[in-house]
Amino acid sequence: MGTKESEEAKRPLGVLGCLMAGFETLGHNWWLLALPAFLDLFLWLGPQLSIAPLMQKIIAFIKIQPMPDAETAHQLTPLLQLLEQIGEQFNLFSLLDALPLLSPPSLLVQHAPGITSPIGQRAVISVTNVLLLSGWGVALIPCGLLLGFVYLNSLAHSVQTLHPNEQATPDSPNPSEAAEPPRHKLPGCSVALKLMRILLFTAGLVAAGLVIVPVWLAVLATAAAIAEILLMVTWGLSLGIASFVILHLTFVIHGVLLGERGLLRAILESIALTRANFAAAARLIVATLLTYQGLGYIWSLPAGDSWLLLIGILGNSCIAAALTTGTFVFYQERIGLLTRLYQHPTTT
Repeated sequence: MGTKESEEAKRPLGVLGCLMAGFETLGHNWWLLALPAFLDLFLWLGPQLSIAPLMQKIIAFIKIQPMPDAETAHQLTPLLQLLEQIGEQFNLFSLLDALPLLSPPSLLVQHAPGITSPIGQRAVISVTNVLLLSGWGVALIPCGLLLGFVYLNSLAHSVQTLHPNEQATPDSPNPSEAAEPPRHKLPGCSVALKLMRILLFTAGLVAAGLVIVPVWLAVLATAAAIAEILLMVTWGLSLGIASFVILHLTFVIHGVLLGERGLLRAILESIALTRANFAAAARLIVATLLTYQGLGYIWSLPAGDSWLLLIGILGNSCIAAALTTGTFVFYQERIGLLTRLYQHPTTT
């Protein structure tokens, strides 16, 4: 009887349990929702970085180009209307959330309310040329990544405090050493090292994307030229492969921030953890995305000029923080068991 109770005690929390633990952690650390809430408030009430003048120049340039026939000119009309709409509604400050899962979550980046706000006319900073656009992009994307690091590292610290991993320490999987506090540890250096690893991981993802995306587009174009059914099959297959790879890399950030692993070890452990808990990991990600996206639609129902949108901003920040914290709990619950499994593999 005692052995059965011991085995049940060691069993990790299920997906629902991890998500509930995320809400519980947020209940003890309400300040965790401050950063995404302030980001959305800035995008909603702060100045708008508008690319409308640049889009107008691009539209004017396209219009003066000679067209082979009237049908081609007619087909360009929807594209020109789309460019004009993007120019009017897109706020370049949205690049602060340009890297999904690596930047602070934002309701208004996904469901932009346009230029309307309850405080009336907002200040507008115009971007008039490609050079300014590039400069703002180079400045805003790293700032968003830095804000995302601060946010995710805060979530990881809260989980480490309220849900300590009693299985193993990061660098020594021996459970007997888990109770010993780290010695001569410099927190500032640790945070800087984590940031360097996150930046390196992000750079690797961006570099891989720059290589893979053009090849992928070329393959899709070739498939479309051969047959429409081949295009659909290629699209579905590539989407499945991408989802499979992303799922296996989901817990790299968790390994760096919560497990304090080196980047290579975090990648290998993320793959191993996903393989060992594939069904549970898939359910966790699907449940998290569906909950976040579904509630995000509800939060964004108020108009941009209504103060009711403030409820949506706070609600989205709360849900995003709780769900993301739940993924950290999921990692924390399983990484110690995974380490023990590889140290003491079951023999048959």
